[in-house]
Amino acid sequence: MKKLLVIAYYWPPCGGVGVQRWLRNTKYLLQYGWEITVITTQNGDYPATDESLVVNVPKEIKVIQTKTPTFSGLFKKAGENKVPYGSLETNSADSLFKKVSIWIRLNLIIPDARKIWNRFAYDAARKELLTDKYNAVITTGPPHSSHLIGLKLKKKYNVNWISDFRDPWTQMGYLKNVKRLKLTSYLDTLLENKIVKHSNVVIAASRKIIDDLNCSTDKIHKITNGFDPDDYREIKREKRSDDFNLNYFGTLPPESNPIIVLKAVLQLHKKGITGIKMNFWGNVSNKVKEQLVILDDYEIVKFNKHTSHKEAIELMANSSMLLLMINKVKNNEGIITAKIFEYLGSEITILGVGPILSEPAIILQETSSGKMFHYDDLNAIADHIENEYKLWKQGSELALKDIDKYNCVNLTKKLDSILEKFI
Repeated sequence: MKKLLVIAYYWPPCGGVGVQRWLRNTKYLLQYGWEITVITTQNGDYPATDESLVVNVPKEIKVIQTKTPTFSGLFKKAGENKVPYGSLETNSADSLFKKVSIWIRLNLIIPDARKIWNRFAYDAARKELLTDKYNAVITTGPPHSSHLIGLKLKKKYNVNWISDFRDPWTQMGYLKNVKRLKLTSYLDTLLENKIVKHSNVVIAASRKIIDDLNCSTDKIHKITNGFDPDDYREIKREKRSDDFNLNYFGTLPPESNPIIVLKAVLQLHKKGITGIKMNFWGNVSNKVKEQLVILDDYEIVKFNKHTSHKEAIELMANSSMLLLMINKVKNNEGIITAKIFEYLGSEITILGVGPILSEPAIILQETSSGKMFHYDDLNAIADHIENEYKLWKQGSELALKDIDKYNCVNLTKKLDSILEKFI
């Protein structure tokens, strides 16, 4: 029997897009004859929880949940709602505790605060390796501290180790707009290089991540995120709404402020196109909320609480247009948010705002699923929304092409071919 050990901080009931990659990979690897054990957290510091995802974990997968110390309790005692996630910027309105905590996180905790889980995950992995034979061990990040577990297992037991980079490490978007000590950045880069050097195989979710890692081409492979066709099989397509719903799903940090899109919608409103609404589901930065509310004179914008993955997929599929925001940070051409693939699966046109010469822009163009616009291109964004609004009024449907390469079934086939080398 082919056996695989996966170490993943984010796993159901954790919500958000970070959990989806390996929930899907493990699901489809079972079809290739892999016996899988997942070591994960028990009530970790999650961006959100989604109990509905628990039922999506195949019963054939052995899941080991370890003790998981967190910083959540400390933040709550200090009067903070939650541990910062998705952005590490501070502003004058933040408490002294939050400012100091984020400075410590950025400069004294390398690579990230979730490393306090590592000891417990390592102990669980060690027990598994001593009692059973595994063909390979996979660590997935973020949090990139999880890769330190793989490094330790590699040195101790010489396991076949695959490090999976869902997002950049030292080039992560939220690190671009904050100040770090030079020594911290140097040590962080040393750690990243050590992980890449000692991994048998490195998997990256984008070409930009590969370029940033500066890794030899024979050991690194690009496997993007994707969509699971099973998520869309039982979707109920509702009767078309009277409003044209431009919807966004997921975390929305200050670096992804969609104010330009609201300005475009307001511009159309003045032209008499008054049926466009903007709806947001997920964790929206307070700074973003405030700016949108101040500008919104016509109740165009609505903020909704975080919803389950299943409900989000159904809401996507019943949208008129989907909004994709790429963080406005340096070197953002390779930021491919996982939601773009679920947007593709929903078969709804996509409005992208970000670098027009970028990997996500290429995906939109190649699949005929939408178009990417620069952050300041107000008139072009307004014209595009107006054109899509008219097509929607006519009942026109989106004609997608070449999206099968982002189907998780096909992506997992590529992953299996990599793992087969360790049989």
